[in-house]
Amino acid sequence: PTPTPTPTLPAVAQLTVRGHWPIYNLSCEAAAAVDWAAAFGVHIAETEFQRRLPHADDPNRGFVGNPNGTWGQIPPHDYGVHAPPVAALLRKYGLPAKAVTHLGWDGLRAQIAAGHPVIAWVVGHMWRATPVVYRTAAGNKVRVVPYEHTVIVVGYTPETVTLLDEGVPRVVSREAFLQSWAALEQMAIVYGR
Repeated sequence: PTPTPTPTLPAVAQLTVRGHWPIYNLSCEAAAAVDWAAAFGVHIAETEFQRRLPHADDPNRGFVGNPNGTWGQIPPHDYGVHAPPVAALLRKYGLPAKAVTHLGWDGLRAQIAAGHPVIAWVVGHMWRATPVVYRTAAGNKVRVVPYEHTVIVVGYTPETVTLLDEGVPRVVSREAFLQSWAALEQMAIVYGR
């Protein structure tokens, strides 16, 4: 049989997505989630989304700490939440949100080229960091990082990535983005079942 050719991704892609500044100190995930949902025509209040997130000492199961806590800590202190609980809550609003890791540069570009913004977990404002393994009360080992943060990826070129960072458009180098995104294993929320 003849192999199916791999589709060629465009060298440049850019989406128009509106964002907003988070309401709480540590609600970047909720803010990114509601801005991502709005890009697909589903409007959710950030306060409602934040309130509906489960709470846990494991960021893969729920929000860790106080949304108005101090940024830069790791669990069990005020921290935030990883992709799985955010995607699960987005699905309750009818959106095909999928939490992934190891998405990769081509996977990210494929989403953007298809018209789908991507929520990405990074460190601070594209900072480098060394991940820490945190053990939850249940004994699970979870990879966490100080200054965990989320952005919405809305565009790319061969050298740059365009983000909504707390609702503000920013262009960063591809290298800086990929290094920061790697800290939590290229964790993301993508559009798809």
